Amino acid sequence: MNTFTLISPLIIVGFIGFLLAKSGWFNKDQVNTLTRFTFNVAIPAFLFQQLANADMSTIDLNIYSAFYLPLLLVYGLALAINYYFHKHLNHDLPASAVYAFGAGYSNNVIVGMPIALMVLGEQVLPTIFLVVSLHSALLIGITSVLAVNIAQFNWPIFLKQTFFNPLLIAITGGFVINLMAIELPVIINNSLLLLGKPAITLALFLLGASLAFYRIRSEVRFIITASVLKLLLLPSLILITSHYIFHFPTLTTMTLVILSASPAGVNAYLIAKQHAKHQETIAGIVVVTTLISTVSIPLWIWGLSSVFSL
Repeated sequence: MNTFTLISPLIIVGFIGFLLAKSGWFNKDQVNTLTRFTFNVAIPAFLFQQLANADMSTIDLNIYSAFYLPLLLVYGLALAINYYFHKHLNHDLPASAVYAFGAGYSNNVIVGMPIALMVLGEQVLPTIFLVVSLHSALLIGITSVLAVNIAQFNWPIFLKQTFFNPLLIAITGGFVINLMAIELPVIINNSLLLLGKPAITLALFLLGASLAFYRIRSEVRFIITASVLKLLLLPSLILITSHYIFHFPTLTTMTLVILSASPAGVNAYLIAKQHAKHQETIAGIVVVTTLISTVSIPLWIWGLSSVFSL
């Protein structure tokens, strides 16, 4: 498996997005508009169409345990690091929760899914969907509860933002169609294909473009710590649970490792901004993990391919 040949087009698309945004060809408002189309229309159409037609016969619900137990462990470790060792925000639970979110939240839709599909093929889609379906809801829910006074927590808004998310609606709808063995009409299926076709390219382009608007200003030590937790410790733990504890097939193990090795997503910065905690730190984590992942993810794929003789 020539990892560089497979991954390099994805990196190039992201780099083009960065250059065009940095040079002013795309301003922040234009990037935001394109982002809304991508995440509210193109990606949901792609996920719904693919999941409705996917082969779900080999799905294993132990994937949840293999992925989320290590994730919660890393989240707790990052929370403890900030809570006990941060110079200015120690014993600040909301700040610690936001920092933990940045250290654990993966950019699965923009980075993990395209790379897994490119390297492993569409047969890994059911595994990706299982992870993506719970990922945001779980981490945003935990962080939101920890970052605010529980008496002041606005449950209706949280539930609306979580369960009326276009991505979750698309995944849930696709699952239902698939499980009920309903065949999509050709016109609808082809329309969804057209809408979803640019999804991955747009997502990668927007990832690069978004980096043009972030800066690393402070908290370098905590940014590096979170990056190590995110890109090294989390994938290592998930490799252990997937391969050595649950004995998943090679493709499933590699998919989970690739997803967990993805950089921190931009949603982490939005959470930090919402709670007014660690905004510069989380922005730095997004930038650093994204840049490092252009090297670390190919290394993970190369290492796993060598071990599993792919």
